[in-house]
Amino acid sequence: MKRILLTGQPNSGKSTFFNSLTGYKALTGNFPGATVSYQVGSLNLMGTLYSIVDLPGAYSLIPNDKAELETKKFIINEQDATIINVVDASVMSRSLEMTIELIELQRPMVVALNMVDTARKKGIIIDAKELSRLLDVPVVETVANHGRGTVKVIRATHSKHIPSDAIALHYQRDVETEISRLAEKLPEDLVLSFRVPRRTVAIRLLENDPFYVKELEHFDGVLLDAVHQSQRGLEESHGRPANFVISAERHNLAMSLFEQVTSFEYKKPTLESRLDTVILHPFWGYLILVTVFYLFFTGVFKTGAYFESLILGQFDALGKALGTWIPQGLGLLVTNGFVQGLGAGLGIAVPYIIPFLVGLSFLEDTGYMARIAFLADNIMHRIGLHGKAVIPFILGYGCSVPAVMAARNLETQRDRIVAASLSVLVPCSARTVIIFGLLGFYLGPGYAIGLYILNILVIGILGRLAALMDPRVSPGLVLEIPAYHMPSLKNVTAKTWIRLKDFFTVVIPFLIIGTIILGLLEYYHLDTSVNTILSPLTVTILGLPKVVGTTLIFGIFKKELSLMMLFQALGTSTVTDAMTIQQIVTFSVFTVFYVPCISTIAVLYRETGWKNTLGVIFGTTGLAILLAVAARLVMGVLL
Repeated sequence: MKRILLTGQPNSGKSTFFNSLTGYKALTGNFPGATVSYQVGSLNLMGTLYSIVDLPGAYSLIPNDKAELETKKFIINEQDATIINVVDASVMSRSLEMTIELIELQRPMVVALNMVDTARKKGIIIDAKELSRLLDVPVVETVANHGRGTVKVIRATHSKHIPSDAIALHYQRDVETEISRLAEKLPEDLVLSFRVPRRTVAIRLLENDPFYVKELEHFDGVLLDAVHQSQRGLEESHGRPANFVISAERHNLAMSLFEQVTSFEYKKPTLESRLDTVILHPFWGYLILVTVFYLFFTGVFKTGAYFESLILGQFDALGKALGTWIPQGLGLLVTNGFVQGLGAGLGIAVPYIIPFLVGLSFLEDTGYMARIAFLADNIMHRIGLHGKAVIPFILGYGCSVPAVMAARNLETQRDRIVAASLSVLVPCSARTVIIFGLLGFYLGPGYAIGLYILNILVIGILGRLAALMDPRVSPGLVLEIPAYHMPSLKNVTAKTWIRLKDFFTVVIPFLIIGTIILGLLEYYHLDTSVNTILSPLTVTILGLPKVVGTTLIFGIFKKELSLMMLFQALGTSTVTDAMTIQQIVTFSVFTVFYVPCISTIAVLYRETGWKNTLGVIFGTTGLAILLAVAARLVMGVLL
């Protein structure tokens, strides 16, 4: 099986390229000894099998975070693999800087010149053949989101062509002289240990790349004097630190290549640029953002409510029919448990989860999600977090597990812990089921949207408190805004299914088993003991029916279970027959804020440690009680 490594800068279309080849059939793995993940997929092309690894996006092979460090290590260690460097043609001058770094490794490589359609819309015409000649690597034009050119790139890897050192991309003469001088001083066994060319080792040492400097210290600390001498030589001749000199040389080389292979034609201001002046506007941008989210959640509610009443009606009829067909006893209880569990999953969760995930995939594929992050950056800093913390919060609306994992890319430990801890409060798709399936369906969309607003305010207040406790200023956000794209039905469908399949394979079976267990507890009167133990919380403090105690326990396993099991616990699918408006609001607030699900707790422990995880468990429980009691009192006054 041929091994292929996909690498490139963020938003170059690398993951879209990967998905177009593997069809979203990918496995997620972790780098050895690290929590940074990568995707692996397979491709069978004309009888040849390929293992394709989608590495985390990196701006450079000089790492600035864990993801870039692991990407660099992986590329260096996988000596038998061919590198595919995905380059965004619309910003090629910047993208070529990493291409130059990869060519310096002297490895089999192909450049996928992606988004050429976007470049042409901007009036940028690129001579791919001339670029291939200058780089001495195959260059293939692609439009990955439409699958154009991706297979051609894979075929180009067959050549196993290694860039020739004779026409390698070199810097100015005085810089090259210093590089050669240092390279000659490096022992052969040291160079072999790095598994990269001698010249590349010298360049990296001149740049103070910590990966190479640390290894050199272990190998021979005396050689560091030779490195410092060469660095001083560059600093004296250029008046700047050596790493700045090398970086500037690479930038100038990338610009020179860009100018040699690119021509321009006048284009009128595009619709995209005109849209961004409004969508990213400091006033209108936020107004549009609020409108988009209002329409999004209203659409989810309207669609879900229609199908919920339709599907639940069928299962109610089936339940009544079973009562006439099967005699009273354990058999009827178990059968009813199965039907109610399946009905709750298909009738309550699915009608809300599917439109929610479709809408989320649509917003991602259009490019609007990155613009949401841009708009939210200022808000993040107001609550004392780095702008990148926007990403975990946005992911949290889908699932808390990837949201917590995304916090690992923040620069400081303090930001990582705060962002991960707060992201578990964001209403995930499971909590969306509770908000819309209970609060929205029975009391109206205004109540549901109000709970979302409360959630945002609570996260903002807690973030501000965390900032006051540790007032260090987080660095600003450098964010690449991708071009707008018309989402393809295939991509949206595939991404929705990837996120939804766990619900059908894990949640629904768990739900059926849970409802049967609850039925058995009721049959043997064991549920009374559980509800009695929890009654000081449920009845005394929250003012809820005593029978809801068992549902809260199931909610710890999967959040949506707390709602789905509620119907069986109450003995009716019409919640308003058994609970007041005050109780519905109180129950909804508590279940949205209390303990994260088990999967989230496990990831939180791995990312932030047991002390912080325990703090989140007890903290969210206390917060949920406080907010639920407040909701109970407020609703008591209003009603």
